[in-house]
Amino acid sequence: MADKFELRSVQDFRKVRIPHNDDDLETMSLEFTYSLPWLEFEIKNNGKTIKYVISSVIDFAEWLIKYDNLAVKDDWGYIWNGSYWAQIPVKQVFNLIDVTIINITDRLKISNNKKRELQRDVKAYIQSFSAGFDNSVKENYIAFKNWTLNIKQNNFFTPKKELNVIGGFDFEPDANKNPDTWIAYTKYMFGENAKFVWAWLGYAFQANMEWKQGALFLLDPIGGTGKTYFITKITEAMFGANRVGAFKLKNLQGNNARFETAKFVNKAVMIDDDATRVRFKEDDVFKSVTGGGLSPIERKGVDGAEFKITAKMIINVNEMPIFNNAGAIKRRLHIVKTVAPAADGNATEIAKRNSLFPEHELQKEVPRLATYAIEQYQEAVKSNLQIENNIVDDMVAIDPFIAWHDTLKPGEYAAKVLYDNYVEFYDVMYDFGPEEKPMSERSFGRKMTQWHRKKRTNSGNQYVVD
Repeated sequence: MADKFELRSVQDFRKVRIPHNDDDLETMSLEFTYSLPWLEFEIKNNGKTIKYVISSVIDFAEWLIKYDNLAVKDDWGYIWNGSYWAQIPVKQVFNLIDVTIINITDRLKISNNKKRELQRDVKAYIQSFSAGFDNSVKENYIAFKNWTLNIKQNNFFTPKKELNVIGGFDFEPDANKNPDTWIAYTKYMFGENAKFVWAWLGYAFQANMEWKQGALFLLDPIGGTGKTYFITKITEAMFGANRVGAFKLKNLQGNNARFETAKFVNKAVMIDDDATRVRFKEDDVFKSVTGGGLSPIERKGVDGAEFKITAKMIINVNEMPIFNNAGAIKRRLHIVKTVAPAADGNATEIAKRNSLFPEHELQKEVPRLATYAIEQYQEAVKSNLQIENNIVDDMVAIDPFIAWHDTLKPGEYAAKVLYDNYVEFYDVMYDFGPEEKPMSERSFGRKMTQWHRKKRTNSGNQYVVD
């Protein structure tokens, strides 16, 4: 998104006619310097040359940061775009600063040495200057292009920079009409549970995980109903392509997890286009990502960190992933089945949908999607909306760890012996094939520590099973 930005200082400086000699002064003025506390000028060579001097690096840095509304904090950069504070990589903020300094100093004919000094010092200064910048999540506000929605009062108002709303959506909402064609399309796909789908989409605008923790699974047992096409179409229309991301559920475990969670940053919705038959052996990351807590993330070129993820998951499946019934996992699985007939390779069905839900009507109604979805979410919270004909109880497998744990007898056991015993039990009882492995030894240790007292001995860790 940063590549769309050109800083205001560059735009405004481009409009200034800058004199460099006495001939220029016949048609130009030095008055522009009076409003710039960091800029002075000298008349040299008997008035034939005007030399500009940047008198204070600190004054220049403070002017640039305030004029262009920039901040750097907690390994992220921020820029006010007129509607909200966009969150971008620090490197992109620094690139914008470099480009701005080059533009301004070139027009003023400042030396290259001074350019490099400014580029170095302004970057250092912005990090110190931004110490008081409030980059916390503002859960009561949702930012759109030219409008901010107060979700507590349900009213729109002109964006205010001072509210420090971080992140937003790059379209103007239309709150006066319902997206009737989209409503009919959603009901065609999901029947009575279309209400829950709309509520989940509205939930994705909220910067919290307070309603339903977990993920929305769109289950299409017959296959080919077009659920993936539909959900991709409606989410990109509703949130904009920049706020919708792709991920793989299977990667939210093991060594890949910290890289996969980094994809969730700055997203409203994350979609897995097919998680059929994924085997989930370690659900710690899944729970943290869907629970509103801090999740470990690791981005290229940036030290690992923890981030509060609020993106909502939508996962397309033809057959449910295999989750274990430990740790109240069932309340995190929200399963909605498709009711539409198969469309893949069915020309008659495709023609029917094109007639029922014409593209020109769908496009016309796009500005109405956001506010309708938010309203459906608010109604769902008030009414405690539940999924009709919930099948989650039939979708969760017995946790191999619990099944194995039930075989333990009281005693004191070496941690390595217990883990090897669990692996053998897993292989014999579940026979998932040579490519399948049980949870890592570290995850096994975390589970054991929750259940039993750990003792450290010279020969290694021991667990006391009562």
